[in-house]
Amino acid sequence: MSDWSSDEFQRQWFAPKPGDPYYICLSDLRIAIQRLIPPQRSRVLDYGCGGSPYRSLFEGSIYHRADLAGGENLDFEYRADSRLPSEAFAYDCVLSTQVLEHVEDPAVYLEECYRVLKPGGHLLLTTHGIFEDHACPHDYWRWTSLGLRQMLEKTGFKVHDSYKLTTGPRGVVFLIERELARLNFKRAGAYDYLLWFGFRIIRMLGVRRLHKASDKSFPQHRVVDASEAGHNIYICVAMLAAR
Repeated sequence: MSDWSSDEFQRQWFAPKPGDPYYICLSDLRIAIQRLIPPQRSRVLDYGCGGSPYRSLFEGSIYHRADLAGGENLDFEYRADSRLPSEAFAYDCVLSTQVLEHVEDPAVYLEECYRVLKPGGHLLLTTHGIFEDHACPHDYWRWTSLGLRQMLEKTGFKVHDSYKLTTGPRGVVFLIERELARLNFKRAGAYDYLLWFGFRIIRMLGVRRLHKASDKSFPQHRVVDASEAGHNIYICVAMLAAR
């Protein structure tokens, strides 16, 4: 999923289907983003836009795209320090989806989010809780919901909504899927052989069925209020915060 401009990349992020490599995570992410879109969004900055897979959720808005220098069709470019040009300002909404883990200095990035917003404007931010290392071009950070909230508040934001995504058993299914091909329990007796055989059956049946089973079995573990007890494992965090 590294070709941000491809139609397939856009489709997998915006409309993931069971069987897609990151379906469990991305389908929950889409739900959370739709819940968090603020009512005032006449001017939107997609900050760390990549392929801008969620642009269609902001139809009717002035929609500007910012990313590292060298990207295609950008309104603003920035370098490793994440600082935007001075002419980027007065936005109703900053959209930051799965970006914060990739910036060298998250504090500077969040300060820029705050600066470019109008008073009362909103930051819609998602990032990773537990996730594999994935350089894009670099991967630096992971977050707890409390740690992310604290950092937003230190920047000056007021957090309105905070969600944990893909939690508990649904999160575990996602993590197991990422290593499914390497789960070979067959070297230490009958119990290990049974485990190996079970995972082999899952691989043979395909992850599409695994995804559908997860949707049916763990719907309450997709997008969860961060204050709800019993969701200590989660793949992503999503927040809506106001300047």
